[in-house]
Amino acid sequence: MVVEGDMTLLAARQGDVQTLKTLLAAKVLNSDVKDVLGASPVHHAARAGKLTCLRFLVEDAGLQGNCLANNGASPAHDAAATGNLACLQWLLTQGGCRPEDRDSSGATVLHLACRFSHHEITEWLLKSGEVDPGASTDTGALPVHYAAAKGDLASLRLLLGHSPK
Repeated sequence: MVVEGDMTLLAARQGDVQTLKTLLAAKVLNSDVKDVLGASPVHHAARAGKLTCLRFLVEDAGLQGNCLANNGASPAHDAAATGNLACLQWLLTQGGCRPEDRDSSGATVLHLACRFSHHEITEWLLKSGEVDPGASTDTGALPVHYAAAKGDLASLRLLLGHSPK
């Protein structure tokens, strides 16, 4: 079973929908498949930017788009951290994830976009009007703190432009 689970996660990362269809038919692809950190095939597809695969996993295979890994991260958190805007957009608009969802450290998708210098995601999130640039993590970190620490001037400008006056 471990080998089949590993095959499922690999297929999700590679965007191999045909293999996932075969595994679904064999009843191997299900919500029990997770890696050692509790990340599902949906997480793996979101991280890898495999939108077609992501949609298959949620819409056809019936996996939860808003499932959580052991650290409380949703697939949207993973898409934001790895800079996969199309996957993030789909997860937030159709996959059941919400921009205000927090991982176990209190980080939102905006925190992660800033932490990993993905200013195009930061811009999209801010323009959506559904994120709070003043949201703090459990340790009090704001998205602007992550952008400043990274020296990400593009994200800093965006965040400061959306800060309350």
